[in-house]
Amino acid sequence: MTGSTHFAAGAALGAAVGALTGQPVAGTVLGGVAGLLADIDHPGSKLGRKIRPLAVVLEERWGHRDSPTHTVMFCLPAGLFLGMLAGLFLGTPMLAISGVLGAVSHLILDAMTKSGVRPFRVWLPKLPLPGFLPEQAKGRLERWNSWAAEVEKRTGKRHYKGEVVTGQDYREHIIAAFSWVVVALVITISK
Repeated sequence: MTGSTHFAAGAALGAAVGALTGQPVAGTVLGGVAGLLADIDHPGSKLGRKIRPLAVVLEERWGHRDSPTHTVMFCLPAGLFLGMLAGLFLGTPMLAISGVLGAVSHLILDAMTKSGVRPFRVWLPKLPLPGFLPEQAKGRLERWNSWAAEVEKRTGKRHYKGEVVTGQDYREHIIAAFSWVVVALVITISK
């Protein structure tokens, strides 16, 4: 999905939560921004252009959509953190839900595309094996690395993907248009 669609869907979800808290515009902006968070691993994305050095490192290391940013383990805490910051700043802690829903909406939308995502992949660090360590310590590190690789392999097997071609499919445009209609309705009704 394109950044515009991610923003729109996150904004719609954020607006709905924001309306419940009396802050529909704040919820809209928060949900929309949170909907862009996962694409920090792509230097050409809206957020990746703003934080280009990090985006380049993530894309070179893992590639777009195979990085930790396209997992539930990233989206939930990142959306929650962003939402809590906004909630504390605006005095409405419930806005944190807008951040979480916006961030998770990114994974759902990307799962609809042909490229898909592996949202439940668990990333564990591979530890270096320095030559000066005693054999017993090396054995433990080797066991850890082997276990970490197995966890990543097993949790990364489930690949959710659909039929939508990013930026070229009418279904993506319908999702974005519907999302903006929801935003407009929620903000209008909340006044």
